[in-house]
Amino acid sequence: MIHTRAERLRTSSRSGAVLQLVPKLIPDRRTHTVSPSEPCGASLTNLDAAAALGLDPFKSEVRLWMEKTGRQDLLQPRQQHQQEDSMEYWSRLLEPIVAAHYTQRTGRQIRRTDTERRHPRHPWMVATVNREVVASPDVQLLECLCVGMNAAPLWAEGMPAYIRLRVVHLLAVTGQRAADVVVLLGGQDLQIYRVERDEAEIARLIRAERAFWRGVELDRAPAARDGD
Repeated sequence: MIHTRAERLRTSSRSGAVLQLVPKLIPDRRTHTVSPSEPCGASLTNLDAAAALGLDPFKSEVRLWMEKTGRQDLLQPRQQHQQEDSMEYWSRLLEPIVAAHYTQRTGRQIRRTDTERRHPRHPWMVATVNREVVASPDVQLLECLCVGMNAAPLWAEGMPAYIRLRVVHLLAVTGQRAADVVVLLGGQDLQIYRVERDEAEIARLIRAERAFWRGVELDRAPAARDGD
């Protein structure tokens, strides 16, 4: 059932932030750090996960392949905005505030880490851990997002698939049990979602990402889709 923003706010004020859950399994992996000197094109990050599967609404599979194979100069330049008008600028500015409101709503303490991890068995998989939840048995990672009005409709029925894929990649690399995603929609609607570890889902993601990465290694472009 889809609720209006006013109904969500009334529910939140009575019972706190509502979490959306998926089944979880406890991992047995250890995490590896990534050398800061490694070029970003030498691996797939959590931000690449959805594009590698052709499911990112903002970046095509072909564009990601071109970036990873060093063909950035052949890409059509993206429209540039002044710094104060860009979504990236406002995200950097507001993320600490979003994180603080997560602590206020949930009572969980967090710490900023900004570390990179590598999957212990798939070295081409890396992930950036921006924030960790301190001393919580239920959730270990926190992702903070700020979504503008143009992209807010993608959240009308909950967390979009492309964001979920990023978080599943993050859990796969770090070996952690769960991550919370706190998102500020349109500058005024704060929502919290939880993604818990699912080994079958992680296995499917790794298979799909491995197929994409094989194309990078062989310098073989993925099939173009409409609009690429």
